[in-house]
Amino acid sequence: MTLTGLTGRGTELARLRAAIDKARTGRPVTLLVRGEPGIGKSAVLEALSVLAADTGFEVAVARTRAYPDSPFAAADHLLGRLLSAGAPATPSTDRPALLEHLRHLVDLVRTHAHRSPVVLCLDDVADADPWSLRWLLALAGSAYPTQVVIALSADDFGVGHEPPGGARLTALAEHIDLTGLPAAALSDFAAARCGVALDENSASACHELTGGNPSLVVALLSAHTGRAPTAGELRATVGSAVLPGTERWLGELSRPALALARAVAVLGTDAEIAQAADLARLTVSDTLSALDELSDRCLLANRTPPAFRHPLLAAMVIGRIPVGTRAALHLRAAEILRDGHFGATSVARQLVAAGPLGLSWTVRPLRTAARRLAQEGRADDAAQHLRGVLRDRLRPRVRSAVRRELARLDAFVDPDLTAHQLDAARQEAADPVIATDYAVALAGLLTECGRPADAVTVLDDTSVRLGTAAPEQCWRLRLHKAYICLDGPGRLVGTADPLDELIARSPQHAAARRELAGLRAADAVRTGKDRAAAVRFAGQALAENQDGPGRSWWHGCIALIRADELTEAWTHCSRIRPADGARPGHWDHVTAELLRATIHRVRGDLTRAADALAPMTELLSVAASTSRLPAALAVSVLAEARALMGDTSTALALLTGCGLDQELPLRQDTPAVLAARAVVRECTGELSRAVEDHLAVGRLLSGRRVRNPAVVPWRSRAAQLLAAAGEPAEAAHLAVAELEDARQWGTARAIGTAQHAVAMAATGPQRIGLLAAAVGTLARSPARLELAAARFDLGAALGAAGRLSEARTELTAALSTATSCGAQPLVHRIETVQQEVFPEGPDEPLHPTLRNLTPQELRILRLARNGHTNRAIAGKLFVTVRTVEFHLSGAYRKLGISGRRQLAEIIPATLTAQPGGR
Repeated sequence: MTLTGLTGRGTELARLRAAIDKARTGRPVTLLVRGEPGIGKSAVLEALSVLAADTGFEVAVARTRAYPDSPFAAADHLLGRLLSAGAPATPSTDRPALLEHLRHLVDLVRTHAHRSPVVLCLDDVADADPWSLRWLLALAGSAYPTQVVIALSADDFGVGHEPPGGARLTALAEHIDLTGLPAAALSDFAAARCGVALDENSASACHELTGGNPSLVVALLSAHTGRAPTAGELRATVGSAVLPGTERWLGELSRPALALARAVAVLGTDAEIAQAADLARLTVSDTLSALDELSDRCLLANRTPPAFRHPLLAAMVIGRIPVGTRAALHLRAAEILRDGHFGATSVARQLVAAGPLGLSWTVRPLRTAARRLAQEGRADDAAQHLRGVLRDRLRPRVRSAVRRELARLDAFVDPDLTAHQLDAARQEAADPVIATDYAVALAGLLTECGRPADAVTVLDDTSVRLGTAAPEQCWRLRLHKAYICLDGPGRLVGTADPLDELIARSPQHAAARRELAGLRAADAVRTGKDRAAAVRFAGQALAENQDGPGRSWWHGCIALIRADELTEAWTHCSRIRPADGARPGHWDHVTAELLRATIHRVRGDLTRAADALAPMTELLSVAASTSRLPAALAVSVLAEARALMGDTSTALALLTGCGLDQELPLRQDTPAVLAARAVVRECTGELSRAVEDHLAVGRLLSGRRVRNPAVVPWRSRAAQLLAAAGEPAEAAHLAVAELEDARQWGTARAIGTAQHAVAMAATGPQRIGLLAAAVGTLARSPARLELAAARFDLGAALGAAGRLSEARTELTAALSTATSCGAQPLVHRIETVQQEVFPEGPDEPLHPTLRNLTPQELRILRLARNGHTNRAIAGKLFVTVRTVEFHLSGAYRKLGISGRRQLAEIIPATLTAQPGGR
């Protein structure tokens, strides 16, 4: 005999062996094996009989359900197997005779056990007749040395359900309470019992569905014998198969209990007692009694709200409901949940399960639930809900709206197929409104995929097809064409209708008015001459937008960000983002996170900007490499933030992985990608290539007639690099031009950034005054990182001019701000300058002997003290040898020394340590 039935039950086997060893000492042992049906109680008794027989015990096994409920029925069967002569006949039902017979049967076992140790196994003790239980109790509580093991099994006794003598027997017994097999043991169990191979994931799914109950595991795996099912296949089995073993759990339920079990299975997580009673059509009293019955039968967990112990049990109940009855139950559940205000998601779950029923009221909850599921990152479930809507009879315009919602979800996975489906729907549509809606959706998808010319072709073709019969819809098509051309490559800019002609029509529909306002906001940003108008139009584009995100939403948010109305922009883009921790369900979620990261970047919070996009890195990298515009823009923002934080290797890897480090095609996102790439190259020391990228941005934006520096401050960025490279004239030309445009736009961020560039192109005392003006302007803006950079340059200029107290103030403020921004390279540069200007530290006074030296004299003395020659010092400081000699002579005179040999006495070694590099 083998013990394969106890796979994964090592602890239980150890307790069985201990019980056998204890019984050999003459002390009777009683074991009560308890647990839910199918948990393996009979297997434990069988294992005990195998172990006992192998060690010389005589074993008798009985199952109470096989015998009539007459006095000593179970005892007679056990003794008949134990005694060769069989059990003595049971007397009449006279109580004194029965008591005498009880003593006789006890003595028979004791006598037999003196000759050979005995194991008595009684399965399903809860069904045993009362006199057999009294007999077992007498044996278990015997004070005489007896080599007896009494092993009983029972389902968990419900309160008040113990048979006579059961409670006392339970109190005497050692309990072995069985729970499900652990997930780690299911692979071995499945291989041994079912011939099924489970990997770690599928074993985990199996445990989730069955709780490790062996009989439920066997039922679940019965359809997969000889295979290695995946976790998904196992979950699909639950919803699609009639599982074996169902009768064992449901066969003896009362009518109310079965009705309640069906109601709880149909309601699922929404199974409150009141709703379950309503669906089962039971009174409250009958419902509570049925709950007790289902709990006692181990179908439901002993808690409220009611729920099945294991998901597979719910599937067993659902599988036994005829299909028509099941659909009716799901529909009634949806109505109950709707009337109870349980929310659209709960109602929609029931409607999807019911299938298409042609009821008009079902459309709204299904669409609402789909949006919420998408917000939670459950795009597949959301799409399933929308497909459920499409199976019903719908008005043409409602069907069009649902199909476009579904396209937004499908385009996240397969944009080419979605574009093909939208184009087919567009060409089939006879209603001008529907045809226009499909055309606009298709053009948006093509634009998002970097195909603006194809998008324009779709809009033009639809407009020609509609002709003069639908002027309102043709106007919408022209409007969206203007959107695309506004953002698109330069060659498309002149192909759109003039904005004045589009404004001349006053659209009646609210959505069209929002679209027009979004276009006007975008145009105001492009021209950069009326910030107030851009903000006003952005507010109109975003007002009461119930249609979900679109071009007007994007341009409205972008206009607010470029106008530095960051709080309002944050409010609007946060309405679209997915739930915390959820994966994006469609590209609007990616766009929302992109906008949030952009706002963080404007505020100088590099860490939060990176954190907003980092969880989507894999998704973004794949999509950006296939020309998805939101992904490429998001990768650019993430790479720029990483570079400014000092993580240049990650920034370069992001650009390289998406092919953004190569020559870029002319697309809508190209200027933004080039601008971010220039910042990354500047951070990695490729200054000339960074300048090239900035100038390329300028050429592209000029081709689109964009001068507003709030879009990309390419001139000020290029000017700073050119000034550092010794080309102040070109730097000044660019910076002054940007400052003029920035003043027209009017934000402190744009003006201060341009002022900073103008200052860096200047020299001498003039630079300090210009830098101070830039710092004052940027201090009134949200751009903390730009403020830190300007303060750093001002502090360095003040230090070089010998205005140490003022320099200390600016550098300390710059360091604090740069640190809070997470800009580690800037932090290191500030610390380096602090060490050069204030060798004893920015907050400590210089040694009295050195106080009268200028910063340049102090730098040269320190290098001389370290042993550098005059020529070497000149090379390090980019000055002439004569300048070095001049400063050394002046310093020696101030210190009262004659030459280098005395420097060691004047300048401590701690003041000569070279500052850390960048």
